[in-house]
This record gives sequence, C-alpha cells and structure tokens, in this order.
Amino acid sequence: MHPFDPRQPLTFSEPDPDRATKERALHAMSNDELLALYNLTRAAASEAHKTHDMEKIYPLVRGMKTLQRITGERGFTIRARRLTAKPVL
Repeated sequence: MHPFDPRQPLTFSEPDPDRATKERALHAMSNDELLALYNLTRAAASEAHKTHDMEKIYPLVRGMKTLQRITGERGFTIRARRLTAKPVL
C-alpha cells in the first residue's frame, strides 16, 4: 500500500512530513510505474503552468525532481520534454 495514490500526480509540500515514507514507497515501485507516475505528474504540472497556478506547480515540480533522482540512482534517466498526444516512435 502506497502512502499516496499512484494514479494521482506526485506532490511534495515544503516541508513534507511524509517525504521519507513516500520515498520508500517510490523506491519499491518498478521503473515502468515510476515513469507512468512521472508522466502523470508532468502533465499536471504542465496544466498548472498554463493557468499560472504557482501554488500548485511547486509541489508537482518537487515530485518530478524526486522521481528523476530516484530513477537516476537506478541508472536510467527521465528527461524533461514536451508532452505529446502520441508517443514518438
């Protein structure tokens, strides 16, 4: 059981009293699950950016950076990129 809903964008408040628990759960997730969570979080951050909702975007960006750090520790990189409607083949 995750301390967060993996079907919702990942956010970290500042400070986040649940950060350690959330990070342990993230470390237990597969690479595919982390990538899906990153894409979900990235899409939410993009929407917040379009509406200039800075209160919403900062926790989302912290979530994206955490996901990038964890995947980097595993030896693969999630690159920041523009989201597209269709996957690029």
